[in-house]
Amino acid sequence: MSTSFAKSTARERITQVVEGWFLTEPLLFAAWTMHDVVEHAGIATIRVGHGRIEFNPDFVRSLRRDQLRSVLGFEAMRILLGHPYGRQQPKAELSYLASNLSVQECLRTKLPIPRAREVFGDERYDDQYFEFYYRELAERGSDDESAEEESADDQPEQASSDAADKSGDDQQEPQSPEDEPQDDDSQVDQPSAEANAQQDAANTLESYSDPDQVGMENTGQWDNDDLKRDEINAAVREAAETDGWGTVGGAAKEQLLATLHPKLDYRGVLRNFRQSVLSVRRRLTRMKPSRRYGFAQMGSRYDFTTKLLFAVDVSGSMGHRDLRLGFSVISHFFRYGVESVDVIWFDEDIRGEPVTLRRARSTFEVTGRGGTNFAPVMEFIDQHRDYDGLVVFTDGYAPVPPKPKNTRTRILWLFKDEATYRQMNQGLRPLGRSVFLQESARQ
Repeated sequence: MSTSFAKSTARERITQVVEGWFLTEPLLFAAWTMHDVVEHAGIATIRVGHGRIEFNPDFVRSLRRDQLRSVLGFEAMRILLGHPYGRQQPKAELSYLASNLSVQECLRTKLPIPRAREVFGDERYDDQYFEFYYRELAERGSDDESAEEESADDQPEQASSDAADKSGDDQQEPQSPEDEPQDDDSQVDQPSAEANAQQDAANTLESYSDPDQVGMENTGQWDNDDLKRDEINAAVREAAETDGWGTVGGAAKEQLLATLHPKLDYRGVLRNFRQSVLSVRRRLTRMKPSRRYGFAQMGSRYDFTTKLLFAVDVSGSMGHRDLRLGFSVISHFFRYGVESVDVIWFDEDIRGEPVTLRRARSTFEVTGRGGTNFAPVMEFIDQHRDYDGLVVFTDGYAPVPPKPKNTRTRILWLFKDEATYRQMNQGLRPLGRSVFLQESARQ
């Protein structure tokens, strides 16, 4: 640590780091300068919210220059991803951890913040999004709580015996003055000031990365702020137009650019898809006059004859909540123009014969729960070419299938969340349009 940096105040240290971004990290510099930087001794580390960046001066002074640069860069990326201005979730600790995972996937810093693969034990979780991580953490937390309750029910009653043993151990003879350890400066190694400073920095960085310690505090001011999000998006858009990314890597660019695109309205896409596949049959009738000749000629009546197939992914990666949501989507097709829907279930293969529904249903019995393979669904519509449209509801964890020979049946891929949509959308474009269910629809 340089002498000038060591003697600087906490605010001066922050200023030195941020001013260094002006030429090398223009996007991070822009995110930082959108906020008022305020000293706040009442918080443990550093936090963002309501247009302010608040910091504890002791926390800032405890960090080396490289550590402080990493922390400030981490908070700047959190701002650019919009987490403090539109990503509220009910559990603060999980929200902070999900945000940390998302930012760490973008920056891959040396801070004591784990990567997603270390938390979930699978490389499939790399480079995902805030909402994806939050949902996965929440689901795992629910599973852990259930397992702990079951484990507690199976534990034998040992509290009283353990207490007795501990009480016996505590009743020992008092030590005589001769037995007490003597202070001897010549024999005890005193840690150096530098070692103490390094230990303090490690402790504060651990606190900064621990959602149980600072999660509630650091997300307490997160709130919807359309104006601030627009200001941040303008900076990201300018960086994209002028190549002002600095050292921001490819994964971070992809996520930042994704924030510029408005959310897809899946209900609107479903309506448009339904209208695109509607088919009608004209028949003559004496009960209706001709528009041109009146009752002298037979009139025409048009009946909807749309035939729709709904394929539901019932693989092991699709939870029961996902399946209930997917089946509820079917009801949208009974509101106008579609009199019946054929439903099939699939994982590695088609499970059973199609079930024809003539009204919305809320409960289904499904089989399967294996892996996911889209190829059997494509083969199914090649063998059954009379369908006007196919909707595939899935989590997307499967290879892109061969394009079907059947060009009559329009295909819509309906993904359960945004993360899987963005992962699979590009590869599936030749097969049909894609859309995802918004988070609001899942709550």
